[in-house]
Parts: sequence; structure tokens; C-alpha cells
Amino acid sequence: MMMTVIYESVDGCRREGKFSEIEDARTFAVKWVGHNPDIGGGYAVSADGIGKVTTEGLTLEELFEQEAQTKDEQVGSSA
Repeated sequence: MMMTVIYESVDGCRREGKFSEIEDARTFAVKWVGHNPDIGGGYAVSADGIGKVTTEGLTLEELFEQEAQTKDEQVGSSA
């Protein structure tokens, strides 16, 4: 299954990647919006608010699932 990840910034920069492997799609997305973007409303926003990622062929939750699990594990280990 092909997955598309689209990055757009507030200054008009746009990058699009098509991937057959979720790991490759995740690497592309993390490059543009970081490991822990804010997710909501159908897009993931970088911490600085400059860029957003949208997807086709997979959900944002699937795209950032491994990142979220890693973050939860780190929070749990510091408790």
C-alpha cells in the first residue's frame, strides 16, 4: 500500500513523499515536524508552529505511533 506524507510550512514550502514502508514515511515526517508534533484536526504541527504534516493512506496516529510509544516509555521510566 502506498502512503503519502505532505509537509507544508507557513512560508509556502511544500514537500511530498510517497512511501511503501511506514518506517520511511515516519522518517520523512519526523524530519519536518520532529518526534513529538501536536496532532489534531487532521494534521500534525511542529513544536515551533512553522510546519504541518498531513497524510494519505495512513493515519497520523499510525505514522507517529512508534514516536508516541517511545515518549510514553520515557515518561514511565522517570516516574
